[in-house]
Order: sequence, then C-alpha cells, then structure tokens
Amino acid sequence: MSTRLYSGRWRLVGATLLCMLLIFAGIGLGAHHVARRESDELFSARLATSARVLEALVAHQVSSATISRPLVIALPHELETDPSNLPRVYGHRYETKIAFQVWRDDGALLAKSASSPVEALAPLKAGFSEQMIDGVPWQVFALRSANVWVLTAEKDEVRQEMSHDIGMSILTPLAVGGVFMLIAVNLLLLRSMRPLAQLAARIAARKPESLEPLALPATPVELAPIITELNHLLDRIRAAFEREQRFLNAAAHEIRTPIAAVQLHMENALRAEGPQQLQTSLQCAMDGARRTSKLAEQLLALGRLTAGNDAEPLRRLSMPELCCEVIGAVEPLVARRGQSVGLDVQQPCHVLGEPTQLQRLLQNLIDNASTHGDPHGDIAVTLDVVDGSVLLGVANDGPPIPQAELAHIFTPYYRVPGAQSGGHGLGLAIVKEIVEQHQGHILVQTRANGQGTLVLVSLAAVA
Repeated sequence: MSTRLYSGRWRLVGATLLCMLLIFAGIGLGAHHVARRESDELFSARLATSARVLEALVAHQVSSATISRPLVIALPHELETDPSNLPRVYGHRYETKIAFQVWRDDGALLAKSASSPVEALAPLKAGFSEQMIDGVPWQVFALRSANVWVLTAEKDEVRQEMSHDIGMSILTPLAVGGVFMLIAVNLLLLRSMRPLAQLAARIAARKPESLEPLALPATPVELAPIITELNHLLDRIRAAFEREQRFLNAAAHEIRTPIAAVQLHMENALRAEGPQQLQTSLQCAMDGARRTSKLAEQLLALGRLTAGNDAEPLRRLSMPELCCEVIGAVEPLVARRGQSVGLDVQQPCHVLGEPTQLQRLLQNLIDNASTHGDPHGDIAVTLDVVDGSVLLGVANDGPPIPQAELAHIFTPYYRVPGAQSGGHGLGLAIVKEIVEQHQGHILVQTRANGQGTLVLVSLAAVA
C-alpha cells in the first residue's frame, strides 16, 4: 500500500489562512451591516434635521413670497469637478449628492437646491421613503408645515460609500496583520520542526548494525513520545537479535553433541567384529538419531514460536477434549517407560487459543514429567476453573526440583543438575513461550506430599 506524503507545515499554514479568511469575511459582513445601519440612522437623522431647519428658516418666508418661478439655491461650480472627498473652503463635493425642495399644497415648487430635479423628490406624504430618480436610488424625508411641504434627500451611494469605507478601515488592518501573522506562524513552524529534521538526519546517518538509543540535544515535549517509542523499538530489536544469536549459538552447541555421538556409533558399527557388537552400535546410533530428531523438532518449534510464525487463528477450545487427544497420543510412549497418565476434570471448561500450540504445551509438559519422574510412577493431569481461569496441572512422582533451580528451568537448554539425562532443556522454554502468547501464567512447585513436581498453567476461561 502506497503512503501519501504531505507537508504538515504547509497544511497548518493553509488551514490557518482558510480560518483567517472565514473570520475576516465574517468580520467584514458584520462591519458592513453595522456601518450601514449606523449610517442609515445618522443620515436619516440628518435629513430630518435638515428638513426641520429648512422648515423653520425658509418655508414660511417662501410660502408668503410672490415669485413666478422657484428659488434655486446654487452651489459653487468647483464642487461639480472636485474629485476629492476632503472638505474645501468652498464646501464639500457631497453637497452635490444632497438635495431639497419646498412645495405648496397646490403643487407649486417654491424652492429647491441646485442638485434637485424640478419634479418632486417623492410623493407629498410625511415620513421617510426610498425613491428612484433618473435610475439612481435616493433616500427622501418629507415634512409638512401648514400648507408647505419640505422634502430633503440624499443619494443612497453616500451611505454605501460610508459603509464601504468603514468596512475597509476595519478589514485592512486585519488583513495586513493576518499576512504578518502567517509569516510569523511559518517561521515559528520552521523553527519548531527543526528537531524533526535533526531526528531524520541522525537516523539517516546511522549504520545498519547500530541499535543505540536515539537522543537529541533538545527535545520538544510533543516529539518525546516518538523518540521514546523508537528507542523501545530499538531495544526490542536488539533483544531479538541477541536472543536469536544465543539461540543459534546454543543450537549449534546442542546439536553438535548428538551428531557426534551418532557419528561415533556409526564408526563403531563399521568396525564391529561381530553381529552382536554391530547390533549394539546400530541401536545406539538409532537412539542418537531419535534424540537429534527430537532436538531439531524442538528447536524449530521454539524458533517459530519466538518469531510468531506458528500462529493460527484463535478458537474456542474444550480443554477436556484437547487433553484427551494429547493423552491418547502420548500414552503408548509413556507406557513403554512403565508409567501411566491419568486425567481428572473437575468441571467442563473452555479457553480461547490455538489448538496446535496448546497441544504442544500439554505434550511437552507430559513428556517432561515422564522424563524426570519415577520410572514406574504416575503422571496426573488435572483441569479446574478458579476465579474465571482454567487451571491445567501436570504432576509427576519422584524427587522435586530444588527451590534454587526454579528460577532457571524456563531458560532454553538449561538442565537441572543431577536430573536424569534424555532432555534437551527446551521443553519448558517452549511451554513458557506458548503460555505468554496466550496471556496466561505458569507456576512450578513441589507437590503437597513433598514427592514430585507440579506445573500449573493458568489460562483465561471463556463461556
């Protein structure tokens, strides 16, 4: 499966930029909405105030005046061409976007501003309204005083421009600050990710055989768990290599002796002076070959278990049935030694495990009990359930294992001093590996009567 590569730094910068754009867009819309509402209130109040001022200062005089055409309030001609929004000595160009009219009830236009058309800015109806005049939206306020109507108006673009200017005044500093913030975040990320580059460089510079722990002069808290787990992995790899090397060295040493013995007996058979001597040498060679075959089988089993190559899917197993199968298979071999095997099941029990491994476990326990037990003794296999665990016990007769040796009996190739010959020191090592792979526990102790050894294996019970 291919791995997709990406830059965490650029992903974070891009995500930050997207978040900033969304935030700024929200701020801009909010600012525009607030500015528009405030400008509407401000300009509407100004329109109303202007209308009242006109009504108070002009309307009565104009209504009583006798003029044949309306009075036009002219504006300085400079305002028509001035592109600046700054106040001038002659006024402000926004005056061209503000208009007023004074009408009599009979429809006579008494006065108007130069920026106002000759038609009524709005129907003669008191209050605010929005009108389209020559395709341009205007905000109009109408005020009645006796038989005179005062209309004040301004172009809607004034309010739009104010809202735009307020919004830009808010967004521009934010946008500039955002750009600087992105640059700062990028620089901080470059500095913060420097330990990652250092770690990658140290790993790349290592020799393949180097398994020493990784270390950095200064390690970020976020990177520390990765380095810790890498060092734990290196420790496990080093332990696996050491275990494999010990395994190979011990295997070479252990298998050399039986092969040399077989070779010696074969040479004796070739130099035999009679049928009896030939038969004895061949029989010894055959026994040595069997021991070598058994050792090779146990070496392969331990190697597969340690490497995890002998794994099968876990199944729900009936321990009484499994014990019966194994006892039935080994009983002829045990009987040949003058021993017997008995099974005592206290109650039905099941475990979740690999059939082949659990069969090998019990077979090794019985074989070990037979090898180190009395030649004509009994081997007792028991099954019970205690506190949610299945207890498998295998006991033999004979001298118990000294307490000082109990800590070493699970070490591969270890043999208890003074024990009967015939074993290779791998049986209990294989048993312990199988128990650990099934998350169980194993205990070796002396039997209650002081004669013989009891091995107890505890495995989790399932319904």
